[in-house]
Amino acid sequence: MKISTLGPKGTFSHETSLLFDADEILFKRSIWEVFDSVEKGESEGGVVPVENSLVGGVSQTLDSLIEFNVKVMKEYLLPIRHNLACWGELEDIEVLYSHNLTLSQCEKFVRLYLPKVEIHETSSNAISAIELSNKNDKIYAALVSKFAADVYNLRILKKDVQDEKLNFTRFFVVGNKDVLPTGKDRTSILVSPSLNKPGVLYSIVKLFYDAGIDLTKIESRPSKKKMGEYVFFIDFKGHVKEKKVSQTLKELSSIFAVKVLGSYPRAY
Repeated sequence: MKISTLGPKGTFSHETSLLFDADEILFKRSIWEVFDSVEKGESEGGVVPVENSLVGGVSQTLDSLIEFNVKVMKEYLLPIRHNLACWGELEDIEVLYSHNLTLSQCEKFVRLYLPKVEIHETSSNAISAIELSNKNDKIYAALVSKFAADVYNLRILKKDVQDEKLNFTRFFVVGNKDVLPTGKDRTSILVSPSLNKPGVLYSIVKLFYDAGIDLTKIESRPSKKKMGEYVFFIDFKGHVKEKKVSQTLKELSSIFAVKVLGSYPRAY
């Protein structure tokens, strides 16, 4: 089984990909390329981050779920722990490599211990690790995972420097197959209202309330078609093959455009 994921080696996506029985991992430059690889059949699955417990949804993944015709087959929660890697000590550091989301999750630490450091933003935690591995000077440091530090043989000076200890990223495994019910499932859908009018969100939520279906997430994204026009990503407990779920989706589809992104086993 081939799995596509966001590269290079050492990303949190790569770390998550190792949890699955893959014969080969294909590293892609962007989340969009991961989806494209799956849709074209280059790989049977793709591992992508969908939301973080501290900073919310991953816009590239949400936009790709709109664009590509793939199915969400599995979800996984990965504990996110950031570490300060460097060749010297705290007082030696002048340059810090960090992904922008990682930096936002370690803001208090950086502000307290590295207030004058020059920050170089990178495209991923793995790139931060690579940048530091290419430097042989104690003035350089990077915010990285332990996994990335191990991959690139970095020295960790401070462990768990994230602002909040309970930090998780939710990952989706996307593919081209439907998943059978397990009895503990979640379904993700995309709802696109044709008109932006008062009570739109209420009318969507009421259908689930009346059916006794537990909503676990609602997130809006710009439709990219018109200013002030949005689409809604909705997660709820249950599987599309359950009677009350299929009936609710049928009613919802009679009012709005609905795209079922997938039903899959719940990770929480």
